[in-house]
Amino acid sequence: MARGSTAGMALGLGLLAVGSGSGVAAQGAPPTLRVFAAASMTELVNDLAKRFADAKITPSFGASSELARQIVDGAPADVFVSASPEWIDFLREKNALDGSAVVFARNELVCIAPHASGLAAKGVHDAATLLEKGLAPGDRVAIADAGVPAGEYARQALTRLGLIDAYRPVLVGQKDVRAVLHPVEQGELQAGFVYATDARVADVELLFPFDPKTHAPIEYLAATVRGSVHAGLAHGFVEFLGSAEARGVLTQAGFLLP
Repeated sequence: MARGSTAGMALGLGLLAVGSGSGVAAQGAPPTLRVFAAASMTELVNDLAKRFADAKITPSFGASSELARQIVDGAPADVFVSASPEWIDFLREKNALDGSAVVFARNELVCIAPHASGLAAKGVHDAATLLEKGLAPGDRVAIADAGVPAGEYARQALTRLGLIDAYRPVLVGQKDVRAVLHPVEQGELQAGFVYATDARVADVELLFPFDPKTHAPIEYLAATVRGSVHAGLAHGFVEFLGSAEARGVLTQAGFLLP
């Protein structure tokens, strides 16, 4: 064989080897699961994503209402994590879920104020005294927008307490529960209604919890989205949320277990 032909063959074999190696690496890479999750689950899902070895988790966070509508509009998602059964039911009615939803966590509704606001020292210990003693003329209270689970739970509580009409003039809507945190933390708004776990991740003062009897149970549900390209792994991640490891992470983050 000619010397040039031998060199060409060697080069070709070398390129083939490189190509084969790249193919093996690509095939060995874990698949990606797209998880649409309620904003209040941000730190938790990011933590659990590192612990789920079967796939790489790519999360998208926002209001459960917004994420559910995105899924119906065709946004590619494998798993949906909602802060309310309402939006699970919404997707089920749209035939957008594969299998049953699983309740894996619960939460509490609380009122927060800027750090060192002094409202607790003024005797603000419930929604009524916040209005009576805590808010000066022009003061405002942050609440998640209508349709967003955190906002709906807060409106239910204020309605049950007979305070919704008195609160309406001072409420300022925000796109999701995490958006409530920022203006309160910065002192731009004088109070806000969030989940207990949200209060733990911001520099705010916890004023009081709401009586859980004043609103529907705050439950987090997870389900596989119909049409997932990795349906088996998606179901696996939903099951993982109920595992002992995940429950330990939930407890550490301040969530309640079902």
